[in-house]
Amino acid sequence: MKYLILLLISILSFAAKSNPVGDCQGTPNEAVTALPSPLDNWGQIVCTPYGHIISNKRGYIWSNVGAYNPVMIPSQMVRTSPKSIGNSSYFTSIEMNLLQDEEAASSIKLFETGFDKSPNTPKVYALRVKSVSGKELSFKFFDFGDSQWGMWCNESCDPNSKFMILNMAK
Repeated sequence: MKYLILLLISILSFAAKSNPVGDCQGTPNEAVTALPSPLDNWGQIVCTPYGHIISNKRGYIWSNVGAYNPVMIPSQMVRTSPKSIGNSSYFTSIEMNLLQDEEAASSIKLFETGFDKSPNTPKVYALRVKSVSGKELSFKFFDFGDSQWGMWCNESCDPNSKFMILNMAK
């Protein structure tokens, strides 16, 4: 019985981690609704009237540096005037990979532009998301253990696009 309870708790905690939030009724079966690790620690998929987005998980804030300017990753990848299309805009692929060696080192060097060099070396992850529209976005995430950062990297990474991932419980 004890093992059955532990198994049930494990299943429920996984389900709570992987389920999107918001009004997701009508989301197609082919929609990706779970985030890879470690992104699922700081983020979640949210179903909005403008399509699915990847945004901060409850207890976290994703914000641009210097001002409260929330950051999110939309599945409806338009520059202006998103349409109210609900769950017909979603992610078809969300891939996050740990970078190693020179690729990680060059990403860290670019990330440190405008900052003092950190005494800690972060783990560097490359995130690539693809929407049902066929459009793709790329990011780098830097995990320092006690803090995390992100940076937009579409055609190339722009150190001016860095954003903070703040754990409000700390």
